[in-house]
Amino acid sequence: MVQGWKDFTEKIMELSGKWTAFTALGSFLLYALGYLTLRFHLTALGVGTDLTVLDERYLFAGANFLIYFVSAVPIVLLLLIVPAALGFLPYRLLPLRIRSKIQIAGSSFWQWITSPGTGRVVFTLAGIVFSVIVIQFFMRQCFLFSNLLLCDGLPDPAWLRTLLLDDKDGLRSLYFAGLLAASAVPLGISLILGKKEQPAGFSQFLQALLGLLTAIQFLMLPVNYGILIMDRVMPRVESMGEQKLSQGQTAWLVWEGKEGMTYLLRTIADNGEQKALVTLPRKDVKETRIIAYDPILRTLFAHQVKQKESTGRTE
Repeated sequence: MVQGWKDFTEKIMELSGKWTAFTALGSFLLYALGYLTLRFHLTALGVGTDLTVLDERYLFAGANFLIYFVSAVPIVLLLLIVPAALGFLPYRLLPLRIRSKIQIAGSSFWQWITSPGTGRVVFTLAGIVFSVIVIQFFMRQCFLFSNLLLCDGLPDPAWLRTLLLDDKDGLRSLYFAGLLAASAVPLGISLILGKKEQPAGFSQFLQALLGLLTAIQFLMLPVNYGILIMDRVMPRVESMGEQKLSQGQTAWLVWEGKEGMTYLLRTIADNGEQKALVTLPRKDVKETRIIAYDPILRTLFAHQVKQKESTGRTE
């Protein structure tokens, strides 16, 4: 009994020592994720801030991304389970002789792609090509969006505009889940090949390249989250500090910094629309009165997109 309690105490002490290291590593990862999401989010909006390298808002932004990341996993599983179930049912209805042939063919194919040789190289190349396509044609597209608050209209492609203007977040959730699933594909290939005998020469180079592309894909996930998903709603304010709004003017609080408050001021007059980002010293803002929360991109650009689409249909 005494020996058992002593062993238990030693395990607790050993775990507590490791817990400190795990906590430090977890905090660093949250800061790094938060830095990527918040910085790219502000860059997409076109907002200059007084953020330092170390800021607690990075920690909260990283935690929000991690929660969104984890919540996307069930969506990915659902997208995988449904087609798998639809394919499994017809498979079970096949005669036993045909199912046996399918199993033998599948086993042979698996042996071919995982054993050293041509099959392994082809399998790795397939993962590399898939990863490059996902990065180039999907994950990098978010870089097209910058300085959005002052743009006259959202840039192409049209499908990415639709994601930004989706009012129910359903499309963005599916898109992020798709990016997560696409990132898991090269990761799965790397893990499968990593358990086998390590290759040499060209095959080893391909596996290293696949590992690099996999890391890039996962690094692009917080970037896409920051640009396409994070904080789509902004508070509309009654005034900008002591400055009252005139007729036809609307203002939103974009960023609350340590030294200044940044507002988006939109003025609609007979000669058109004008937008400006205004930063006031924090000491000059005695109070902030919020009167509503608006989906800022839909408020600024939805009517322009609809007008462009209706013009295209007319032509």
